[in-house]
Amino acid sequence: MFLMDFAGRLGVVSKGSKVSNIDRMGTQTSSDDSVDARASRTTRGVERAPVPRSHNVRIGGQRLSIRTTHEAAFVESLADHIDQKVSELQKMAPSAPLSKLLMLASMTVAEELFDARQEIDRLRDEITECTGTMFSLLDQASSQE
Repeated sequence: MFLMDFAGRLGVVSKGSKVSNIDRMGTQTSSDDSVDARASRTTRGVERAPVPRSHNVRIGGQRLSIRTTHEAAFVESLADHIDQKVSELQKMAPSAPLSKLLMLASMTVAEELFDARQEIDRLRDEITECTGTMFSLLDQASSQE
C-alpha cells in the first residue's frame, strides 16, 4: 500500500490529516488520528500491520515523499523505473510538460504490465497443456504394463 506525500508544487498531505477508512464491518469511519498512530495499535492480540515509513524519491526532477510499508530499495527501484521512462519520453518530446510525460510513462508501464500478464496467461496455458500431455503419456505407459 502506498500513501503519497507530494512535495513542491504538487501539494502536501500532512501526517496528522483526517483519515477515512473502512472498518471490518464495511462501515466508513473517520478519525483525526494520524496513519502512524493507528498503525502502532494492536487489537486483542491481533498482529500489528507494518508501520508505513516515508521514502524520498525523485521522478522527472521532482521530489516525491512516499509513505509505504515497502522496503526503501523496492520503492527506489520503482521510482527509478518510472524516472527512466520519463527521461526516455522527454528525449522524444523535450518541450512536453512533466504532467504529460508522467501520464505517458504511466501508460507505458501499464502496457508493460498488461503484456506481462498476457505472457503469464500464455505460459500457464502452455504448462497446463504440457501437464495434460504428460499425464496422458503416463496413463498410456501404465496401461501397457
